[in-house]
Amino acid sequence: MKNNTVKDKSDAPEFVTLRPPADVEDTPAGVEIAFEMPGVKSSDISIEAGSGMLKIEGKSTLQRKGMPVLFKRSFYISDAVDVEKIKASAKDGVLTLSLPKAEHAIPRKITVS
Repeated sequence: MKNNTVKDKSDAPEFVTLRPPADVEDTPAGVEIAFEMPGVKSSDISIEAGSGMLKIEGKSTLQRKGMPVLFKRSFYISDAVDVEKIKASAKDGVLTLSLPKAEHAIPRKITVS
């Protein structure tokens, strides 16, 4: 017997979601994170920081299995990060975030008298 069932594609994913690799470097001033996100333009990147979370998302021009690629990644961040001063730049498929340390997290040199 022939199966004439039509599969409903309304629940099919709109994107193929991938987790971009990240290089994390701890510096005296804060943390630098570089994400490999090929085919993603600056205008197609979304970054949210707050409530102890950092979320990035980038829509790529690349395709996998005939569907557009969506890069997505989340991190927990401590209160040692000054969320108001986070900076981001994108160049040649690499998104770089600079997460500066909050004033209270920067070590202070104490002189002995």
